[in-house]
Amino acid sequence: MTTGLSKNILTSKICPWLVDPLTWFEKRKQEGRLAHGWLIAGQQGIGKLNLALIMANRLVNPKTHSPQILDSKEAEAAMAARHVPQDHHPDLHWIHPEEGKRRISVDYIKGNKQKNITGISQTLQLTSHGGHAKVAVLEAADTMTKEAANALLKTLEEPSQNTYLFLVAHQPGRLPSTVRSRCQFLYVRGPGHEDGLAWLSSFDQTVSPSDWSSLLDLTDRSPLQALRLYTEGFLAKNKEYLGFLDKVSKNQLDPQKVADAWVKEDLDLALTWLIKQLRKVIHLRLSGSLLQIDKTDDYRMLTTIMNKVSIKKLFQLYDKSEYLLHSLGGGVNSELALKALLLELQTSTEA
Repeated sequence: MTTGLSKNILTSKICPWLVDPLTWFEKRKQEGRLAHGWLIAGQQGIGKLNLALIMANRLVNPKTHSPQILDSKEAEAAMAARHVPQDHHPDLHWIHPEEGKRRISVDYIKGNKQKNITGISQTLQLTSHGGHAKVAVLEAADTMTKEAANALLKTLEEPSQNTYLFLVAHQPGRLPSTVRSRCQFLYVRGPGHEDGLAWLSSFDQTVSPSDWSSLLDLTDRSPLQALRLYTEGFLAKNKEYLGFLDKVSKNQLDPQKVADAWVKEDLDLALTWLIKQLRKVIHLRLSGSLLQIDKTDDYRMLTTIMNKVSIKKLFQLYDKSEYLLHSLGGGVNSELALKALLLELQTSTEA
């Protein structure tokens, strides 16, 4: 799919599991009960942005047809190209962190003449081009700086006529309570495991169901996250991670080298992966059964690695891994903490 064709996909086609929340929104619209501010929350990678853009497009183009279903191939291409400069409806404004930056700055809310940036607070005060609604979609709204959130608050408190703001966030608690309290809260859920698996399988039918299932499990049933991991080669990375653990457990690899590699690449992903593996082994130990979908070489290798670790130590490693994951960016020396964690695994398997 070309970049040009992918530009409008997210505003005209919808992931199948998002049809129900869209139907609920449409009912509110028909009843004339739409809030000016919306906080669309839910875990990362389930299509909240897709839902927000569909809702926004329905407001600025009231006569548009109902969206068609978005398949996994179109979704992957559209998400990959979503930040490419593109033409869109003049009454639909899309704000997201700048390339290479992790926060939405106050410039995109208030504007900055020196940088030639017109803020959405100013833009939304103007007359609608199409004679209908004016809408702003804030992707990753929970990354707004404090100054940006405070600037947005005035627009939420005193919206101009027929103006709507959709704040998309997977960590809504990071937004100030003053912002959250002025929004209609819409919590979005991902698909069930089987539905997510069927949607992903159509992307590449040469990938085994157990591999797709592993990616869904790693991402807590977030299909778009699972797709991203697949296209970035995570199936091979999974085997690499298992190889690291195997060598560490046998004292054939210095935990410091593993810590260095994980910190350099994507520590958040590596820790999430480790937590999922520990959870699998704990489940096996407590249930005494092996789920059919997990009877793979990778899973057998994992259970062999952890076979000598006591259930008590597994719970301790799980708790410490979760604590480290939630402490990232909070001043903890991640490299030292991860090395200590891997040393504990090494010592436990040697005992």
